[in-house]
Amino acid sequence: MIARLLVLMIVVGLLPFPALHASSSDTQKLVEAINTELESTDDPKSRAKLYCYRARNHTKSGDHEKAKDDYLKALNTSYEGWILKELGYFMYKLGEYEKAYNVSVKLLNDFPYLEQEAKKLKIQSKKKWQEEYTENNPPTITIDTVPDPNRVTRHDMIKQTETSRRTKNSDGRQTNKSNKSGYKYWETHPKTKNIPVPKQRNLDY
Repeated sequence: MIARLLVLMIVVGLLPFPALHASSSDTQKLVEAINTELESTDDPKSRAKLYCYRARNHTKSGDHEKAKDDYLKALNTSYEGWILKELGYFMYKLGEYEKAYNVSVKLLNDFPYLEQEAKKLKIQSKKKWQEEYTENNPPTITIDTVPDPNRVTRHDMIKQTETSRRTKNSDGRQTNKSNKSGYKYWETHPKTKNIPVPKQRNLDY
């Protein structure tokens, strides 16, 4: 029994995930083999590893609920850092970013030797979690006060200034026009030589 368990663990442990699940029939065969070994072993560490191996197979076959259950069974059987880390990345790949973040915090606190991996998972999951939250809860602007009809805004002040300026310019043009029509001579300085100073006239309109 022990020999069979060791062979199974070596085979499952050495094969990468894609190779483990080349087809659904291969996946099912591995799951059945793992089930057989689970029935014949009582060692907590060995059972925890088998649960993790079975969780990987369930993940590849798309049965994520069974995979999550197996990861939790593994942790309850033997609480180890590598299993918790694997659960965290499993949650991250599923898009469960908040849960992945919580796992990373737990991993950082309980297994300091995995600090680098825990911090990486924490940063990644937090970023995705925040992006997801912002997308689902876009910021809104709420006006909770009654508008004041007498309030003068900056735009109103600029508009008033421009209107006043146009009015002054218009008045200036009217004055210049009146002066030109009222005098026949140039208006010059009295001290200027050889240029006649216009005589004062009574203007009748």
